[in-house]
Amino acid sequence: MMLPSIRRRLAFSLLWVSLITGLMTIGLVRYIVSHEMEELMNQELREAAEIIHNVLALSPVNTAATVTRTGNSEYEEHLVWQLINSSSGAVLARSNKAPLTALLTEVTADPLPTPDGRWRVISLGFKHDPHRILVVAQSETERGEAQNDAVFYTFIGSLLMILLSMVLMNWRMRQELRPLNTLSRDVQAYDPLVPATAPPSAQREELKPIETAIQDLGQRLAQRVISERAFTSHAAHALRTPVAGLDVQLAMALREAPESLRPRLQRAREATTRLGRVMQALLAMFRSGIEPQRQNVVLADLLAPLSFNTLVIEVDSPVQLNVDPDLLTAVLLNLLDNAQRHQATRVNMMVTQLGSQTHLRVVDDGEGCSVERRSKLKAALERQDYSSSEGLKGLGLILADLVLRAHGGSIELPVVSQGFCVELIWPEKNIASGSVT
Repeated sequence: MMLPSIRRRLAFSLLWVSLITGLMTIGLVRYIVSHEMEELMNQELREAAEIIHNVLALSPVNTAATVTRTGNSEYEEHLVWQLINSSSGAVLARSNKAPLTALLTEVTADPLPTPDGRWRVISLGFKHDPHRILVVAQSETERGEAQNDAVFYTFIGSLLMILLSMVLMNWRMRQELRPLNTLSRDVQAYDPLVPATAPPSAQREELKPIETAIQDLGQRLAQRVISERAFTSHAAHALRTPVAGLDVQLAMALREAPESLRPRLQRAREATTRLGRVMQALLAMFRSGIEPQRQNVVLADLLAPLSFNTLVIEVDSPVQLNVDPDLLTAVLLNLLDNAQRHQATRVNMMVTQLGSQTHLRVVDDGEGCSVERRSKLKAALERQDYSSSEGLKGLGLILADLVLRAHGGSIELPVVSQGFCVELIWPEKNIASGSVT
C-alpha cells in the first residue's frame, strides 16, 4: 500500500488553494471590471452626446430639417445618434447605423436602456429649439462584448499567473524538500558502528532535532551491539568448553565400551558434534554482519543424527536444499520438540520447489491450535513482535522466523485438518544480502 507523500499532499494543497484563490480573484476582478466598464461606457456615451449636441446646436435650424446619412465607419457601428421631433416623434436626422424609428422622445438625465433592451440611450434637449431632442445610443450587444472581452482577457491573464505561480511554488517546494531526501539517503547509509558514516550537519533548522535523535539512537545501538558481541564471545567460549568435554568423554567411552554399546555412543557423539555446530551457528547469527553459510544438503541427512524417542519423522522428498544446514537444524530441532510437547506422534516433512522459492512444510498430528490463536501468531510474526503476550512462548517459531528472515524468506502457518503446520519459505537468491548462492 502506497503511503501518503508529503510532497504530493503539499502539491495537491497548493493546487486547490491556487484554484480557489484564483477563482475568487477572477470573480472579484470580473465584478470590478464590469462595474468600472459600465461606468466608463456610460461616461463615454454622455461625452459623445455632449459633443454631438454642441455641434448640432451651432447648426442652422433648416439643415436638420431632412434626414441625412453620414459615411459608414467603425465608430458609428458602436455609437449612433438621432435628432428627434419631440412633438411628432419623427426622426429629423440620424447616423448611418441608427434605427429609422425614434429610440426616445423625451429628455433623460442619465443613460437608460430602451424597452426592447437593444440600446443604452441618453437624450439632450436644445435651449433655442425645445421641439428638437438629440438621442445618442450605444448597442447593448457591443457593450456586453466589450465587458466580456475585458473579463476574458483578465481571466486568461489570471489563469496564466496562477499556473506560473504553481510551477514556481512546486519547484520551490522540491528545493525545500531536497534536504529531507538527502537526510533520508544519509540515514540509510548510516552504520552506527562506523562513526564516519554519520549524517552530516542538518541543512535546515527543522531537521536539526531529527538529526540529533538519529545520532543519539545510533550511539545507543552501537553500544548495544558492542555489548552483545562481547556477550556472544563470552557465551561461545563458555559453551564450547563443556561441549568439547562431552566429545572427549564420549570418545574415551567409545574405546572402552563393549561392542554392543558402541553404536549408541557413536550416535551420541555425532549428536554432540551437531549440537556444537548448531550452538556456534546460533551465536554467529546474532552477531552483526554474519550471513547464513549456505550449502546444498539433503533434508534426510540433517535429520539422521537426531533422536526424538517415539516421534516418527517422515521425509517425502530427497530434494537438495540450498540453506545453512546448522541454522536449519536448529529450527527443525525446536519445531520437532514443540510438536512432541503438544502430543504429536508423527511429523511429515515435504519439500517443494515453486520457481526460485523453496517450500519446506512441517506438519504434525498433535493437538494443534485454534483459528484465533493461529491468526494472532501470524500477526505477531509479521510484526516481529516476539513478546510472550502475543502467544509466542518458547523458541520454536521465533527461531524459525529469525533464521528464515536471515535467508531472505519467511514462515507461514497454513490451516490443516489435524495438528499444526509450519511452512518455511526461502529463495535460492538471498534477498536479505543480495547474494546468489
